[in-house]
Amino acid sequence: MKQILITFLLLYLIQFSGVSQVDSIYGNTQKILKGPYFGQTPPTETAELFAPGIISTNEKEALYGIFNDGKYIIFDRTPKNFTDYENYPVYKYQEINGNWRGPVLTENLGKPWYYDYPCPVNNKEIFYTWWLPLSEDGKIVNIDLWRVGFKDSKWGKTEKLPYPVNTKYVEAWPSVTKDGILYFFSTRGGGIGGADIYRSIPEEGMYTSIENLGSKINSEELDHDPCISSDGKILIFSSSRKGSLGKDDLYVAFQVESGEWTSPVNLGDKVNSMASENRPYLTPDEKYLFFTSTRNGNLDIFWIDAKIIEGYRLSKF
Repeated sequence: MKQILITFLLLYLIQFSGVSQVDSIYGNTQKILKGPYFGQTPPTETAELFAPGIISTNEKEALYGIFNDGKYIIFDRTPKNFTDYENYPVYKYQEINGNWRGPVLTENLGKPWYYDYPCPVNNKEIFYTWWLPLSEDGKIVNIDLWRVGFKDSKWGKTEKLPYPVNTKYVEAWPSVTKDGILYFFSTRGGGIGGADIYRSIPEEGMYTSIENLGSKINSEELDHDPCISSDGKILIFSSSRKGSLGKDDLYVAFQVESGEWTSPVNLGDKVNSMASENRPYLTPDEKYLFFTSTRNGNLDIFWIDAKIIEGYRLSKF
């Protein structure tokens, strides 16, 4: 009975993670962390490792989202040989009374294999990717887009998006404008390459139609992980197209008044490397661009001043 009570207490502390006891359970750093982004010096226009020793470690990390005016950060951290995808470790740091608390495991939204939390809508709703196993051995999965309410740092009801947004193929990495226009990538047939970027414009809050962004954005290779700015005018994505510096690079395109997109431009060696860069994420205030990279031999989170993006705005059609 005593052991059961101890276990219950630990689970309770994990669920209500704003208290200091949780910090000791999860091995939080002894240093008191205060200020925006843990009090780090903001990056310049050359990419830097994000929060070394706090979030970025010798394990694999990837950023999923920054919410509540920068006071709530979600990321994953997995050992290099991690295989237990049914219990994928997604963590949060939360600023409470001026101090950062964490890392603490996030609430579970139905035991998904995998989370993507790239974009909130007015801090009320979050879109994410769910890798749902369809066979007992876990070899057949259905990878779809879902959304969940998010208010006052609490999760609401989950909802799977309908067809034609979701299909039997991969639909992943959702990103949403302030008007609710949804961008994502899919490996469905009928596209231009192995993976294409699509968008869906909501009608009365429902996503019932989709649009391939076409050959102006998509290539014959893999185009994925779209990140759309809140006004829908800047699109950053990862691509393995010809001309990339590494395995896949980050590119940017701009939407002009006519609604057309400029030709995607490689963000250059201040962002990209000979390795792999993906999962771009613009902070809600669009001051910083986050992304993941394998340049150090591991999956790490980097950030850079988003001003670098403006230098590519005058690209040709």
